[in-house]
Amino acid sequence: MSAGPASIAVAEDLDGLRSLLAREPGLRELGLGGVVIAPGAIARVPAICVELAGDGGRVAMICDRREMAGPRGEVKASLLAALVAAGLDAHRVLVGDDDSRTHADADTVEGAADGCREATALVSVGSGTVADVGKAVSAQLDGRPHVVVQTAASVNGFADDMSVLLRDGVKRTTPTRWPARLVIDTEVVARAPAELNRAGLGDLLAGYTAPADWLLAGLVGQDDSYCETVVQLARAHVDPVLEVAAGIGGGEPAAIGPLSAGLTLSGISMGVAGATAPGSGMEHTVSHLLEMAHDPSAPEAWHGAKVGALSVLASLLWTRMRAAVRAGALQELRFPSSEEMHDRVLAAFARLDGSGAMGKECWRDYSAKLERWLGSRDQLRSLPERWPAFDARLDGLLAPATRLADALRAAGAPLRLGELGIDDETGRWALANCHLMRDRFTVADLAFLTGRWEESDVRELLDEAATIGAGS
Repeated sequence: MSAGPASIAVAEDLDGLRSLLAREPGLRELGLGGVVIAPGAIARVPAICVELAGDGGRVAMICDRREMAGPRGEVKASLLAALVAAGLDAHRVLVGDDDSRTHADADTVEGAADGCREATALVSVGSGTVADVGKAVSAQLDGRPHVVVQTAASVNGFADDMSVLLRDGVKRTTPTRWPARLVIDTEVVARAPAELNRAGLGDLLAGYTAPADWLLAGLVGQDDSYCETVVQLARAHVDPVLEVAAGIGGGEPAAIGPLSAGLTLSGISMGVAGATAPGSGMEHTVSHLLEMAHDPSAPEAWHGAKVGALSVLASLLWTRMRAAVRAGALQELRFPSSEEMHDRVLAAFARLDGSGAMGKECWRDYSAKLERWLGSRDQLRSLPERWPAFDARLDGLLAPATRLADALRAAGAPLRLGELGIDDETGRWALANCHLMRDRFTVADLAFLTGRWEESDVRELLDEAATIGAGS
């Protein structure tokens, strides 16, 4: 637990991080203006807004309709009153429906931007989706200063300059805008529903699988951007969070602070990398497919909760693939034609969208990955010789699936897809087709391209997961 304050100090020391990252070629500038992680931090927001918008400046507060308990009353109402009391011309810009469900699609972003055009500063208050909308609006309004007020430690996307936006029904990570400030009041976060902070733990667990996918992409000629410094930044304070996992479900301050800082550092790592690869691999592609397949009229589990359970499955698949490679799997590489895979992608997503628009959007990204694979035959012939050195590096990136499962169990977080409201058929479909969604090479791609990711393989993986209390 002693590492908790240390992780918060690192997350708040942006000048120190900038100095560290400046030594690493190829990284983007850390554009986050400042981070505050502390009890009562929300009280600093009016002064921050005066600094950014000027005395009497106009502030648009982007939020949904969900009420949130805070130590000084309902969070959004009390913050709006505090902004007005500070002499600011502040108003709400509501997003989402009457049930507080917000989808970060083009209409939502455009509607929010319309409500913010006259503002000289923006404040988003709430979930990761609300923050994504705020970052997108900031980008659309030529970099209007944006303060993110994080009300739960639910995801790692508050601190970066990207937003997960819907395009033709498909979730896409889109460059947007760094926040001018990120404010995390640990008293507010501790009062958030326990399942939200448990979801944040789940999102962090991807740090034990996604970097291995990122390294793999370089090995097979798909993406040469892997950066050890970025991975270390993302992972530096995750282990201590696992040590206090039991306190996350109970909202204990000694756990909430490190969790918030760990998520912030993970988000920063993605921002400077210019991609989500440091914290998003196979587990996220499956989660996105589950979200695309979800019936909007039914309750939905939080994104990070799905990512946590799926990180356990991704860890298991990595173990299976490492064993398969030792048994000669790399001698059996497949090079399917564009025609074959085009039909496969369209058929996979026809389940969700009979118009074909979703399948075409997924094919647009997947086809780029396939083209690189088909064009790398000569390089891939040497893969068996290059694998042992790569495999040795995996030991420092991957964690046993049991360790991830134990952390989720200690926090009271879901381990089985069924606990997340996902039926067996949908879960198997999302796992089997996750590699067809986007231009990101993961262990699922390797499994498929060695003939080890058919329906029977998915069932075997889920059966193995069941032995540790995970899976379907």
